Amino acid sequence: MASTLHSHLQSLISTLTQTTTLITRLQTLSFQPGSESLSENPNSVRLELAQDIHDSLAQLDEDLELLRLELEDLTDSHGTGSAGFSGLAGRTRSGSVRRGSKAGEAERLQAGVLKLGEDLKGARAGFRRAQIVAKKNAEAAKVQERELLFASLRQEPVARDSSGASTPRESLFAHRSKGKAGRSGQQVRSGDDLLVTTSSDLTTSLRRTHALLETEMGRSHFATETLEQSTAALAELGDKYTDLGSVLGKSRELLSTLVRSQKSDTWYLETAFYLLCATLVWLIFRRLLYGPFIRLPLFFYRVGIFLLNWVVLKPILLFCTVTGIITTTPYNPTSSSLAYQSTTTRRPLIIQPSASEGVRQFIPGMADKLKSVGVPAGAGGGGAKRDKSGELSGKVSEGIGKMAAGEGAEEVKRGDGTVLRERREDEKPNPRKKGFVDETLEGAAERGEGKVRDEL
Repeated sequence: MASTLHSHLQSLISTLTQTTTLITRLQTLSFQPGSESLSENPNSVRLELAQDIHDSLAQLDEDLELLRLELEDLTDSHGTGSAGFSGLAGRTRSGSVRRGSKAGEAERLQAGVLKLGEDLKGARAGFRRAQIVAKKNAEAAKVQERELLFASLRQEPVARDSSGASTPRESLFAHRSKGKAGRSGQQVRSGDDLLVTTSSDLTTSLRRTHALLETEMGRSHFATETLEQSTAALAELGDKYTDLGSVLGKSRELLSTLVRSQKSDTWYLETAFYLLCATLVWLIFRRLLYGPFIRLPLFFYRVGIFLLNWVVLKPILLFCTVTGIITTTPYNPTSSSLAYQSTTTRRPLIIQPSASEGVRQFIPGMADKLKSVGVPAGAGGGGAKRDKSGELSGKVSEGIGKMAAGEGAEEVKRGDGTVLRERREDEKPNPRKKGFVDETLEGAAERGEGKVRDEL
C-alpha cells in the first residue's frame, strides 16, 4: 500500500514538472507582428497552451486530493494517528521496528504530499502570471501589426507623387506649381490619412465585434451542450437512484427473510444437536454403562439371594423339620373349634337354617349338642321358632324383636311427601323395578323345589 502511494506521488511530481515547463514556455512565448490575428482566435497557440496547462493543473488537484485521502486511510489503519497535512509534529514511534518503519514511511509520504501541494500552489500563481505576460505580448504584436499596416497605407500617396511631372512644360514651370502641388498634396494627404484611419478603426471595431459575437456564440453553444448533457446525466442519475432504491428495498426484504430463516434454521439445528447428544448419551449408557453398573450388580444380587436360599435357608428349614421344631401336619378347623368349645364357658350362638337337608353333620352327635346350646335372641337364634314367650317377656331383646317385626313402625315419607308402604299380596310387582335374581334359585324353582330362605 505504501509503495503504491509512493509511486503515485512520484508520478504526480513528474506531471507537475512537465506542467511547470509548459507554464515557463507560455510566459516566454514571443509573438511576431502578423502571427496573431486581430480578432480573438480560439485556435491560437497561446490559448491552446493555456487550456492544456489549466487541464493539467485541475487533474493534479484531483489526484492530489485522492492521494491525501489514501494517505489518511493508511495512517489510520496503521494507528500512527493523523495530525493533518498542516503539521507533522507530535508523532510518537511505537516500540516495534516494523511499526516504526511504517510510521516513518507514512511521515515521508505526508511530507512529499505537503511539498507537492505547495509546488502546485506556486504553479497556479506562475500560470496566472504567464497568462498575463502572454496576453500582453499578444496585444503588443497586434499593435505592431496595426502600425505596420498604417505605415504601408501612408506610403502609397508619396509613391504616386514621385511618379508625376515628366513633360517640358511641367519641368519649366515646376517651381511655380511646386508650391501649389505641395499645398494641395498636403490637403489630400491629410484627407486620405483621416479616411484611412477612420476606415481602419471601423474595420478593427467590426473585427472585434465579430470576434466577440463568435466568442459569445461559442459560449452559448457550449452552455447549451453542457445544459443538455447535464439534463441527460441528471435524468440517468434519477433512473439509477430509482433503481437503487428499489434494489435497496428488495435487499431489505431479502435480509429480513434471511434473518427469519436463520433464526428458524438455528432453532432446528440446535434441537437436532440436542437430540443427537441425547441419543449418543443414551447409546453410551445402554451399550457401555448399563451392563456394568445395573445388570452386573443385579446379577450378583440374584446370585447372592440364590446362594443364600440354597446354602443357608434351605438347610436350616430342613433341620427344623427333621428335629420337629416345624411340623408339616395340616390344620384341622374341627379340632380347633372343639378345643375352643371345650375351653370356653360361654354358650355359643347357634344359627338354624331352614333348608330341607338340615344341619351338616361334621361329627356324629354334634348337631344335637349344637341345637341344645343356644343364646336367646329377639327374632332369631336358638329357640326362635319355639313358643318361649316367657323367656322373652320383660327383656330388652323383646323390644328389639318388636322393632324387627315392624311393630310401632313409623310411616316413611319421600321428599315430595308421598308415604311409602309395603306392597300387599294381591298387588302385582312393579315390572319396571329391576332386581337381582340368583340363577341357582331360578333353577331350583324350575325343578319344583321350594325357595330356600335363610333365617339369619
